[in-house]
Amino acid sequence: MTIQEGTLAWEFPTILRELLEKHPKTGNRTTLKELGEAVGTRQQSISLYRNGDTQPSPDILIKIAAFFGVSVDYLLTGISSENRAVHEQLGLSEQSIDLLKVAKNYPDTLGVIDELLSDGEFYTFIQDIGDKARTLKSMMQGDTPKVSDGLNRLGYFRWDLHTYIQDFIQRELDKRDLGIESNC
Repeated sequence: MTIQEGTLAWEFPTILRELLEKHPKTGNRTTLKELGEAVGTRQQSISLYRNGDTQPSPDILIKIAAFFGVSVDYLLTGISSENRAVHEQLGLSEQSIDLLKVAKNYPDTLGVIDELLSDGEFYTFIQDIGDKARTLKSMMQGDTPKVSDGLNRLGYFRWDLHTYIQDFIQRELDKRDLGIESNC
């Protein structure tokens, strides 16, 4: 039976490929053979699951989730039921939600995150960084000329991105009265 692409309940093949590429706990790649042996099935079956050509039985699905240290709902949708409400409300990924939960253990870090997220300038900064990064990436891929009229456009856009980030960080430090002088 072929799994229908695009259905929320069967994001499984994509998620399985991501987990095979990078185990959430170790960061290592997992081979089809390793996973097959761990869950008690053939590597060919794992390959079929990975490609979306067939779906695992519930007991194999549970074993795959246990092997990777994730929930079954994460395997099926990419978001655990524990994080579903936050994901639906804010659109954050499972990894972002989990890292924010870890930040709770570090009050100083959580305070900085809270201050940034409470500051409208931060969102403008993020949007601008995205725009500048896309321009730079486009230029690096050769979509626009790197040099024109004697100006090293690539160098300029790299400098502009670097300076913009540096200026934002300096303003944030100044807001916190850290008084760090810039050498630029």
